[in-house]
Amino acid sequence: MLNWVWGLVKAIWQVWLALGPRWLRYSFLGIALITAGYLGLKAFLKPNLTIETVNQVHYLNKGWTDEQRERFYFTPQGTELLGLEYDWFINLELPLSKDLLTSPDNMRGWGFIVTPGQQPTTLNPGNLPVGLGRHIDPKSGKERLDLTCAMCHTGELHYQGNALRIDGGQAVQSISNAKRGEFITTLAASVVATLINPSKWSRFADRVAGQDPATRNQLRKQIWGFLGNIKQFVSGAGAPKLYPVEEGRGRTDAVGRIANVVFGYDLDEPANYRVANAPVSYPFLWDIWRFDWVQYTGFTNQAMARNVGESLGVLAPIKLVNDEGELLTSEEFGESVIDLAGMHCVEGTLRSLEPPRWPEAILGNIDTQLATQGKDLFLDQCQACHGPHKVQPYQWKVASKPGENPDKQIDVNWQWDMDGDITFVGQQAVREDWREVIWAMPWVKTSVIGTDPTAADNYMDHRYDGSKIIPGSAPVNAGDGLQILLNRLVPKLYQDNNIDKALIADYDGLNVPFRIANMRAYKPRPLHGVWATPPFLHNGSVPTLYHLLSPLRERPKQFYIGNREYNPDHLGFITEQRPGSFKHDTSIKGNGNQGHLFTDIDMPGRIGRLLSMQERAALLEYLKVMGNPEFSDKLGGDPLDWSKYTQAPQFGSEQQACLDSFNAAKNNPAKVH
Repeated sequence: MLNWVWGLVKAIWQVWLALGPRWLRYSFLGIALITAGYLGLKAFLKPNLTIETVNQVHYLNKGWTDEQRERFYFTPQGTELLGLEYDWFINLELPLSKDLLTSPDNMRGWGFIVTPGQQPTTLNPGNLPVGLGRHIDPKSGKERLDLTCAMCHTGELHYQGNALRIDGGQAVQSISNAKRGEFITTLAASVVATLINPSKWSRFADRVAGQDPATRNQLRKQIWGFLGNIKQFVSGAGAPKLYPVEEGRGRTDAVGRIANVVFGYDLDEPANYRVANAPVSYPFLWDIWRFDWVQYTGFTNQAMARNVGESLGVLAPIKLVNDEGELLTSEEFGESVIDLAGMHCVEGTLRSLEPPRWPEAILGNIDTQLATQGKDLFLDQCQACHGPHKVQPYQWKVASKPGENPDKQIDVNWQWDMDGDITFVGQQAVREDWREVIWAMPWVKTSVIGTDPTAADNYMDHRYDGSKIIPGSAPVNAGDGLQILLNRLVPKLYQDNNIDKALIADYDGLNVPFRIANMRAYKPRPLHGVWATPPFLHNGSVPTLYHLLSPLRERPKQFYIGNREYNPDHLGFITEQRPGSFKHDTSIKGNGNQGHLFTDIDMPGRIGRLLSMQERAALLEYLKVMGNPEFSDKLGGDPLDWSKYTQAPQFGSEQQACLDSFNAAKNNPAKVH
């Protein structure tokens, strides 16, 4: 063996000497090393892109005009990507290419939604994908990239070159996935490459700063500062070690990330960082204005508090503590660009959104006889949990003076409670809910439903130190901690944004006070349009509705998600490995696909009897058109016909908020180069 190795070494040495003079040999070696390094770096930095072909877009939700859709897509909410300026973003190139980072093919490849042939508009001057808007930083006057509600809550299904747009649906972008080749890591690599590559820097600076040397130098300092922001965040709330379960595309551990950002990063309390290993799919939004409680665990009830909490998790900059990490008690507390008017506009816009309608001309005709059988099965097997359970409007009890806490919350802001539209029932002050009918969300304990409990367990069991906000207070879970913070922050934001007190009940959302409910449970929501929202269960662990209705042994243990090609037979995405997809391994904690089982075996998570193949087919056929008024008569009458539900209340303040947001964009045109 040693002789063979020695012979190989001598042969290589002879070849080396035969290459010519020393200078030539070392030149060859240098070229070879540089080439190998470049090819290795190119492979390392290669974007992980899905390859999709879209020829035409079909919008499946009724209830919106084109103007309302544009408003939902791009109205800012005051979030940022660590100070990334809009002009920088649209002018960055890929790390090893002159191609723009934000080209339609790249952004579509990372799962963002790009309409073929789209053109710049007032709200989208950079011609970016759905959900990437802009806002003006009031201090610097700079335009910042804004991650809007629509980025996570707009879906698209692809079928034979057709894009079926699902407004309010589940996105499949990879905004929080820090894996090599994904959007956020490629963005960071593009920034580094721009700073160290003279040619790339020159092109970037020409487009953004022009030829003035002082302006270009200032730009370089600002870009280095942005890179420092990334480094600081990645060493704290964004540290990969905190998110050991790959979120992939279309998922994020929303509550875990919000808690790490708010209680760790924003409060400057590193001891509050917790492992967030329970990624969930982005929930679909039509009809949520009807729900009494929202989020997968149903832990909160008020639109404004929910939206402000979400914006903090999506890195809305906020001043809560001073340089020493102490809670601010001055007027600076809560200083932020959080856009309450934008949130109010979007919330009102969503109330008129209908569920998506099955497109027979594209996905196939409905077998109405089979769907009628499925309707009867649904009413027998599914409606008890999924409802909708319609109840009369609540009279939400509120605190009317210090020390009152009628709903036994961990914290109450009685002044905010009383800023609503108040009536009295005897001596008890109440807020009368403005909805005609409410859909009551039942909670199903994790021990009963049997689905992966990690998200619910983390919510209930993770504790965060909130003593900076209330000195001496005991550690709390995420919901209670958000209540403690938001009870102080939201009224301050109302004050800073000059929201008239007469409008607070409207801005809060339908006169609902902010409350928290802590349950080790998940809520089963109504299922209108569910066929258009794969993958399924809260953690996206079941790829199709067919698999969800099947016994556990028939559910895939591993499958790939990321490509949006739709399977109209099984009602879900295709699951084979394709470029840009990630492997969902259900054996990993947080990824489990157990529970919600139709089986004759007495086991955890059993919710109904075993369904025959014919019964599964019937249920699938009905779920395609459940509640769709176009099919109600064909099904012999559908008790879930959504055209017969009460309509959403509309308020002038929502329209004014939308107009103000549009005018702000119009009066501050983007400096697009």
